[in-house]
Amino acid sequence: MKFISLKESKNVWLIIIALTIIAILFKSIYRQYITENHIQDFRISDTSPNFFAGLIIMFFYFTQNVYNKNKFIKNAFFALVGLIGYELVQGNVLTYRTFDFSDIVASIIGVILAYFLCIELNNRTTLLPKEKSSNR
Repeated sequence: MKFISLKESKNVWLIIIALTIIAILFKSIYRQYITENHIQDFRISDTSPNFFAGLIIMFFYFTQNVYNKNKFIKNAFFALVGLIGYELVQGNVLTYRTFDFSDIVASIIGVILAYFLCIELNNRTTLLPKEKSSNR
């Protein structure tokens, strides 16, 4: 795995920081407000942590490698497996947490959205350097 310098990946790190702040605000302020006032928000307040987890994990993977589409597809797959596995463990092993199918759907949507966002951002702005092909 080739790590990219902070100088080359600073824009992606700014996106990760912004997403983290938004996720914290959703989980703390928004979720509490919706719950206390019994507002129907179509489960956005319940599933937003899983959605943002998928986004943040994918952008983090994006900063760790020189951009290569095949590696990025593998990273997306493993992010999905990890997030879905975590949700399944919640339902069976962790008794203080509950399983929710909508959290799995939110995780899948978050990872897929981040996958396409990262590809599109890299195509448009070259956020990260492309992997150089070796001519051997």
